[in-house]
Amino acid sequence: MYFLDVQLIPMNKRTTYIFGGACLCFFLASQAFQELAYRFWVPVSHGPQDDLLIYRLAIDQVRTAWIAAGILCLSIPFVVITLKCFRAAPLTSVLGLIFGMGFVFFEISFRSLDFLVVGQTWALQLAQASSELERAAILQHFALWNQIVKGWYFPLMLSYLLCSISFAYAIWRARSQKSWEWLAPLAFVLNALRLMGRILSSFAGQRWLDGFNDSLYFPAVFTIVTLLAIWFFLLARNPDLAGNTP
Repeated sequence: MYFLDVQLIPMNKRTTYIFGGACLCFFLASQAFQELAYRFWVPVSHGPQDDLLIYRLAIDQVRTAWIAAGILCLSIPFVVITLKCFRAAPLTSVLGLIFGMGFVFFEISFRSLDFLVVGQTWALQLAQASSELERAAILQHFALWNQIVKGWYFPLMLSYLLCSISFAYAIWRARSQKSWEWLAPLAFVLNALRLMGRILSSFAGQRWLDGFNDSLYFPAVFTIVTLLAIWFFLLARNPDLAGNTP
């Protein structure tokens, strides 16, 4: 094994790509479960108090844990892509990994606080509150938390946007002549456009793009991640393509 040479992953190439694709499928399953939970199992909220009490539902706690695990799993495809493309595009592949890990860090950081502090502490305190004044104080903390999360989402989405742009370029530089190799660059370009739409909607007042934060969120994520997963599984069938493959 030569860690300073191009063979940077001491695993079978096919197994590496299958594992990367499987991690994407796990992430996609978590997103699908969230969509189903919001549509059929999580009750409709009628205000901030309902929003906070929903945290105590078992189905919402399962959703939160699965989403966090799915986001952590994205680290694996990010690493595999970086190693595959490093020879053809060293700078952009490493930048993609840095920004991608930044996205994972931002996501897990806020979701950990959201689950452990908001869900496990404030929601319980609200359910057990004996006075209107106590409930009002808890809901005020919750409103402040929601404002912090909104601000937190700007570097979160920006890091994922820069990751997508970097990986789209790196994969395009490392592509071979296979007809399906456009799938991954297309997926990352679409993801960059999706994230740009979300940023403009959330922080630049472009309300006509609100669908990217609402009704279009799951269809867009499903399409993008499916394209990328297919690319990984096709790589597993052709592990010796040009580029710095694992």
